[in-house]
Amino acid sequence: MVREKHYDECYFLNYNTYSDINLFEVGSQKCPPSYSFGPIVRKHYVLHFVLEGKGTLYLNNEPFHIVKNEAFIIPPNVVSFVKADETEPWNYIWIHFNGPKAIELLADAGMSKETPVFRSTGDNRQLIHILNDLLQHSENELRCIGNLYHLFHELITHTSSKPQYNKIDERLKYVKTIIDFISVKYSEPIKIQDLSDLCGLERSYLTKLFKSSTGYSPQEYLISFRMKRAKKLLSDAQLPIQHVAYSVGYNDQFTFSKAFRKTTGVSPTAYRETHLMDDTNKKK
Repeated sequence: MVREKHYDECYFLNYNTYSDINLFEVGSQKCPPSYSFGPIVRKHYVLHFVLEGKGTLYLNNEPFHIVKNEAFIIPPNVVSFVKADETEPWNYIWIHFNGPKAIELLADAGMSKETPVFRSTGDNRQLIHILNDLLQHSENELRCIGNLYHLFHELITHTSSKPQYNKIDERLKYVKTIIDFISVKYSEPIKIQDLSDLCGLERSYLTKLFKSSTGYSPQEYLISFRMKRAKKLLSDAQLPIQHVAYSVGYNDQFTFSKAFRKTTGVSPTAYRETHLMDDTNKKK
């Protein structure tokens, strides 16, 4: 049963316009004794870095014991449960993130669903500094995204685990192939069968593989990528919306507007007006 949160700080960010990696939340929590959360299935990756104390992470009922100066990852689409120690409970900082590059960066840091714990070979002061900077400057989007990459640099540099590519190398290869294809061909008609043919895999298997790796189906990722590109194009007030639609792979403005509204909750015109108004206010 999911229990009430007792976090000290929590900032909901939703920095989700980037093609590689996105940041949704950062927070800190000094857990009470025996605090637990779950079982729950997450939509995004959640990384915790333990500043003090100890506890246990369960992924699909498999226990992993984590102590001070270690980190652990909760992958999307996996049943997870966490429990702090009854005498030395956790004090940690966490981040929610996702994106097509997430699984690759985590693999480079030696972290995966099978090996979710990060153990450092060196000094963690820089890593802790980055996490605190994320907390203190959560309102600064570019600073946060930069810090996210810097965080992964520290994790990759100081991991005590060699990347576990034996189990995920093939999966990464297919995921990267699809992502690279979409990033180049998103303005053209793309069918899921095209992606299946590209990888030489059966359609349902490819969809399952891609979703387990990224949290998105190939179709969801394609739409998400197109909408992110559309948002950037809509910032140009001189570009007709019909041209935006063509530029991101839609043959007509109506179909594009319907997809955009479904994804963002507003029409392209309303999004453009709000975006331009925000930019004007920032310049005042």
